[in-house]
Amino acid sequence: QAKRALRKRRKLEKETKQLIKQEELKRLHKAQAIQRQLEELEERQRTLEIFGVQLERELRGEADTGTKDENQMLHEWFELVMEKNKLMRYESELLIIAQELELEDHQSRLEQELRERMAMDDSLKDEMDLNEEDEI
Repeated sequence: QAKRALRKRRKLEKETKQLIKQEELKRLHKAQAIQRQLEELEERQRTLEIFGVQLERELRGEADTGTKDENQMLHEWFELVMEKNKLMRYESELLIIAQELELEDHQSRLEQELRERMAMDDSLKDEMDLNEEDEI
């Protein structure tokens, strides 16, 4: 019975470690996707900034506007500002999601460390080990 219990415990530990690795991989893939989205977002913001500078010059009369009238330029300016605000909100959302992933990863590591510490026999733990376990 002791051998069966030990095998069962080891099997359970192995399955738990596999689940933890799968969760870590999911978080990693999600973090990579967020990073790509942030990079794309940054590029889009740079493009809008360049266009905005050009539009400002046209509105001030510093650049040749060609056939554009002032109303059309103002309309483009407001559209540009709305798009930029939308991108900023999206960037904030992505950063919050990234922070949530970091917190989930931290929590997972703490849970794993706690499991490892609790698996150790209490008679082998000194006061420092017990304090660290309580802190976790």
